[in-house]
Amino acid sequence: MRRVLPSRSALLAFESAARHQSFSSAAAELALTESAISRQIATLEDQLGLKLFNRVKKRVLLTKAGLLYSKQIRKSVEQMERDMLNIMSHGGTREILELAVLPTFCSQWLIPRIGSFYQQYPDATINMSARSVIFLFKETSFDAAIHFGQPNWPGTVADLLFSEEVVAVCKPELLKDGHLSNAEDVLGYTMLHLTSRPEAWRHWFDSAGISGVNAMQGARYGHFSILISAACAGLGVALIPRYLITQELERNELTIAHDLPLKNDAAYYLVYPDENISSNILNYFRTWLLEKVKNL
Repeated sequence: MRRVLPSRSALLAFESAARHQSFSSAAAELALTESAISRQIATLEDQLGLKLFNRVKKRVLLTKAGLLYSKQIRKSVEQMERDMLNIMSHGGTREILELAVLPTFCSQWLIPRIGSFYQQYPDATINMSARSVIFLFKETSFDAAIHFGQPNWPGTVADLLFSEEVVAVCKPELLKDGHLSNAEDVLGYTMLHLTSRPEAWRHWFDSAGISGVNAMQGARYGHFSILISAACAGLGVALIPRYLITQELERNELTIAHDLPLKNDAAYYLVYPDENISSNILNYFRTWLLEKVKNL
């Protein structure tokens, strides 16, 4: 049975008119006449059997159904645009890997090193998009992902990259004697927190054998990159994975406030679907990445 679907031109006309709440603005955006926009939307309303706009004098207002449909269509249009750009990027002879990556891992660790990958594989391209949670590969265009946690991503192969050592750091000028001799001395400073790891400071104090303290005071930040900036600005003491701040430590922008590290059961993994094992570009990237993490 042949499927009856709205025309692409009708959907684009509706999406633009709904976004602007104006047929004339939609006409200008799509280089059509206002009457053409009106006809496209009238045809769409006939197909759907409901009104998408209320016409009030010279104004148009979305109906309840129109508002709901506009949100759905906008997502579809945006996805079509992304799909078009993705397929256009695959033209020519370059091999392309679509990689989902943790934001701060990407900006603080991967990007500063990726140049050496391109030196080895000049015809390759790694497209990177930020993703922080597990997703279904079959529902995305991603070929692989950098994942922090346990290697329990369904339907994937997981290559261990490295575990994590978290250290207490701050701006050097913040410390009176250049170093805290006792872990409990941290309580004299503002503790900075990562929103997604609210228990980190409590675990740190537990590992130091200190209990009954308020480990929750202080500001919270949504990403490690923001937390690093806050620590560098002298806003307090933060618990940050050592590998993320090697440059800041070398440049003396941050210093280890106390030597006690916090170990984590979770680790970083390169994960990819079983069926991608034979992908040339994935194997190039995998080989390069595993070599890079050997000394961490």
